[in-house]
Amino acid sequence: MSDPRTAAATAADADVAVKSRRGRRALGLVLVVLLVLLGLASYLLFQLMVPKGGTITGDGEGGGGLTWVRSIYGKSDLPEDQFERTQAAVPGPDGSIWVTDGKSGTVMRFTPDGRYVEEVVGPEDAPLLIPGRFAVAPDGALYVCETQLDVVRVFDPQGNDIGSFGVPSPVSVAVNDTRVVVGSVNGFAILDRANPEQPLQVVGSRGKEDWQFDYVHGVAIGADGTIFVADSWNNRLSAYDPEGNRLWIVRTGNPTNSAQMVEGRLTITEDPGAALVGTDALQLPLGLTVDGAGRVVVIDMFECALAVFDPADGSLIGKYGDYGAEDGYFFYPTSVSYDPARDWFTVADNLNNRVQVVRVPGSAGDGAAVATIRRALAGPLRACLLPLALLLLAIVVWAVTRSRRTKVRKRQAPGIASSRGAMGTRDPAEDA
Repeated sequence: MSDPRTAAATAADADVAVKSRRGRRALGLVLVVLLVLLGLASYLLFQLMVPKGGTITGDGEGGGGLTWVRSIYGKSDLPEDQFERTQAAVPGPDGSIWVTDGKSGTVMRFTPDGRYVEEVVGPEDAPLLIPGRFAVAPDGALYVCETQLDVVRVFDPQGNDIGSFGVPSPVSVAVNDTRVVVGSVNGFAILDRANPEQPLQVVGSRGKEDWQFDYVHGVAIGADGTIFVADSWNNRLSAYDPEGNRLWIVRTGNPTNSAQMVEGRLTITEDPGAALVGTDALQLPLGLTVDGAGRVVVIDMFECALAVFDPADGSLIGKYGDYGAEDGYFFYPTSVSYDPARDWFTVADNLNNRVQVVRVPGSAGDGAAVATIRRALAGPLRACLLPLALLLLAIVVWAVTRSRRTKVRKRQAPGIASSRGAMGTRDPAEDA
């Protein structure tokens, strides 16, 4: 006869084994599901990070060489929601893309992947009328030029009107933590951001001399505080220290304001003092920005291209882009801004009635690999954080459970063997 204690111990061991197998299967199933979720999230991340188009080679003299990421045509696919004559497109610190155009009279916000979110219209008693170029401060505040009203409007990150300050004919603006730089028809002004009503420095007057300006359609502030200025009709690019002292100036092409009628044709005389001539010359420099490498990037409206300059002396590094209506090409673009977290440029493609997001070689500054990681950490990688955290948690639980089970088995093994040995031994006297 078998000992009841032996049978009970065997049954208990079998029950423990069955429960252990069930636990392992359940945990394995959870791990498989989490791995599938992580794989799907990674796939979506890959689709979001990889540019939708490719490198635009172009056929014109300006060449191509830029990479198209996406285009934004309006708030929705409805005809009434489409852009009309986009004026400016500026990324915010959270990756949002803010847009003004010639129809809406608002500043519209889109997600980095182009979905419409909201728009800033201003208070009922003082709405935005004709917003043009604008800037987004590091804290997310909006500084919007209303040229015809001689004012720059300021809105907090939530779109609430928090004030304004007067500047004669403001046509461009740049902001950092402490300074506001406003470009106008006559030059530019450096303002204390905390008290913009009292200019720290006013530079220039309207004219053609080296110290004068004729429509400053582009201003930007470098990481070290250097101020870069695009003097559109004089076709010049210049740099100034934070106090407004000029560091260098270059003639980037023939001045458009020197056109004359010659034999019935409007002709621009070649400028012998131009630093850039031939195909290198710009035709009409408008907006500008500073990329992750510290380089100055200028939008050339008439050439439909981005021109990249060395910030140390204004020498030309290269041109990117070409004329056309297809995605990745431009038709009279008017502004350019840079998002360092995603290493891309947002371009107001004016006559194509859209905003284009593009990349230019060498703009990251710290290498393509680091730029890719920064883009991922700043945006789509967040979609993977939850499944990744759950996966890590499941692995930790599995490891702890396995470790404890192994320790319990080691402690129980000698006792079980001894018990089974004792229960399986009969006294010879009992057999007799």
